[in-house]
Amino acid sequence: MQRFFVPPQAIQNQQVRFSPEQARQLRTVLRLHSGDEVLALDGQGRCYRVALAYAGKNDAYGHIQETMTAGGEPAGELTLCQAIARGDRFEWVLQKGVELGVTRFQPMITQRTVRRSPGDSQRERWERIVREAAEQCGRGRIPVLAPEISFAQAVAQRRGLALLPSTTSAVSAQQVLAQAAWPATLFIGPEGGFAPEEVALARAAGVHTISLGPRTLRTETAAIVLLALVMQALGEMDRPAPLALAAL
Repeated sequence: MQRFFVPPQAIQNQQVRFSPEQARQLRTVLRLHSGDEVLALDGQGRCYRVALAYAGKNDAYGHIQETMTAGGEPAGELTLCQAIARGDRFEWVLQKGVELGVTRFQPMITQRTVRRSPGDSQRERWERIVREAAEQCGRGRIPVLAPEISFAQAVAQRRGLALLPSTTSAVSAQQVLAQAAWPATLFIGPEGGFAPEEVALARAAGVHTISLGPRTLRTETAAIVLLALVMQALGEMDRPAPLALAAL
């Protein structure tokens, strides 16, 4: 069943009203009509089974048939501090990071970052990618996309277990992840990697620098590999998929 995130104020009197953009998707893309059902999520952990009453070109609404607890969220907080990358690499990390369970994305500007701060249109595109990925993969909340900050600021704001892949580290990820616990913060550098001064800063602040093997990984590959390793260590890959949403 198709899922849509809606703001809490769009849910009133057992009725859900969809945005004009969502209305166009319902009518033009999905070709749904009155009586068809979709799932609406309020981004606060609740899911609503909605029977459409009207689906026009710019307006759509429906009546709530059932209220449930939304699934798909990890057991704890996972922050991905990702250096802004060129092309669609950063967007790819956003999409796959949502699927793997990231709860907060922290874009970073590092010494070797080529692409700097995004404009308003680019930021809106990133937010749309995060929202649509959350809808597609069954998340119960939309992950936070924080404003970009410097690497030093990101290190200062880290929470819990903090990991940074480095080609100069002889410590394997498995050694550190044997004691993995929530919350966790992951640092991924730009195309050229972190500068030596940045690695030293991270180590001095208590961030674990680890190796991801003998091969050089692209920034987007390193992000997904480390996310998968961390989620496995935290038991997220062993949790069964819910057979159905829990009714409230």
